[in-house]
Amino acid sequence: MTDAANAMMSEWLNRVLGGIIDDPVMGQILSAMKMGNRTKPQFVVDPYRVLGLEKTATDDEVKKRYRELARYFHPDTAAVRGTGFFFLQVQAAYEAIRQERGWR
Repeated sequence: MTDAANAMMSEWLNRVLGGIIDDPVMGQILSAMKMGNRTKPQFVVDPYRVLGLEKTATDDEVKKRYRELARYFHPDTAAVRGTGFFFLQVQAAYEAIRQERGWR
């Protein structure tokens, strides 16, 4: 990966991690984990936000961004350990967009 791509991914990861602290969704997840709540939490995550795109992004832009992030966060190829959670988030976001847009 180029230095520019690394810098872009690093900036994005810092924004994501910085937002986790005050994110109400993460608060719900952490509360459910602490309380031993086995019910599925009720929250909605914007898949475009996870991929760092606008809803108006073209199909090619979505696919390209997904490939970049999947390669960056994949546990087998990531330069940093512990990226599995982010990889699953990226994968779920892409699947949601794929279903929304009717891709096969």
